[in-house]
Amino acid sequence: MIEDIISISTLMICTFLATTVIGIFLLQIWLTDRRHAAAAGYWCLSMWIGSLCTLLFALRPIGPPLLTVGLGNALAACGYAFMWAGFRVFDRRRVYPAVVLAGPLAWSLLYLLVPPVTGDVNNRIVVISVIITAYSLWIGADIWRERRAEALPTRVLASFFFVSHGIIYSLRIPMAILAPAPIEHGTAYSAWFAIFTLELFAHTILAAVAMLVLIKERGEALYRQASRTDALTGIANRGSFLDDMQKRLADRSPGTLMIFDLDRFKAINDTHGHVAGDIVLKKFSARISAGLEANMLFCRFGGEEFALYAPGHDMARAEQFAEALRREVEALAISNEGRDIAVSVSIGLADVATFGADFDRLHSAADAALYAAKEGGRNRVMRAAPSTGLADLAERMRAPVISPVGIAIG
Repeated sequence: MIEDIISISTLMICTFLATTVIGIFLLQIWLTDRRHAAAAGYWCLSMWIGSLCTLLFALRPIGPPLLTVGLGNALAACGYAFMWAGFRVFDRRRVYPAVVLAGPLAWSLLYLLVPPVTGDVNNRIVVISVIITAYSLWIGADIWRERRAEALPTRVLASFFFVSHGIIYSLRIPMAILAPAPIEHGTAYSAWFAIFTLELFAHTILAAVAMLVLIKERGEALYRQASRTDALTGIANRGSFLDDMQKRLADRSPGTLMIFDLDRFKAINDTHGHVAGDIVLKKFSARISAGLEANMLFCRFGGEEFALYAPGHDMARAEQFAEALRREVEALAISNEGRDIAVSVSIGLADVATFGADFDRLHSAADAALYAAKEGGRNRVMRAAPSTGLADLAERMRAPVISPVGIAIG
């Protein structure tokens, strides 16, 4: 018989050892990784409560029922409740104390106050199965709900683990009603109960691994995001912008590159201090970011220089868009230590239709237009003219070259 092959007590001891070890790893995360401390704390409690629970279950043949059955199942419900809370915190969702308390409290009241539950192992199976099924399905649904907001590779698999466990565990309810298990050595003794216990052991291991992997994947995702983000302003940095631009330009679709440069930024730093300069950069970035259209790329290119790529915008449309941004920047109200800071921006434009889908050429043309805007009085938008680059080259060729001995050549 299956129940003779699968030892319930042995499975419980194995589960105890596994959850204890995983609890130690989660404790280490709780102590060292403040980003995941709350979730790791709940999960650590869940594992260690589960360890104590399975230890009590393993002692059923020799222990008092009030502890091995009553307290053991209360701890099982509590372990799943803390697991639910951990996933809620992990996904930055609200934890409801009433939900955490509902399962353990419901089991305790029914076990202590309802004699049919206290005295009948199959009724107890029905009650605890309802509680654990509810928590498992809720956890699976919460994990699934956040798959679009944070597409961690293991998220869908973790959701499947919990939903499938909830469905499988719910089958204990009809089995306890239609094929009641006899009690032997202090616990249910039947083939179906042994199989479900084996599934519980496997799920406990899978759930614990999912927790650890999700923490690892989020840490990696945060690291990747940090490597692509400007630390001061929170927008894309130069490297990520260039990577994304190469992908956008590969299909040679229309678009316009805009180069922004904050006017007289050095004077702002010299007059108001570098803290004020940082405030200006952050306010400017936030203002531009708020006005972006879908699919636009915006980054801090370096210092007070920023870049924006507007796909699908020809020069006329891009110029109109840039002019609107220029006016919004000019209207920014920025102050530091009671002193107002006037801010304006110069913008140079270059479009793919005129200069092609080579980023270096686009950037050079937009930069030349920006320089012209600065020379023309600042706080304005300038288009790059197709002949600008050739004119600059001709001007440089006409300039006299000074030989090492000081004689002008040409």
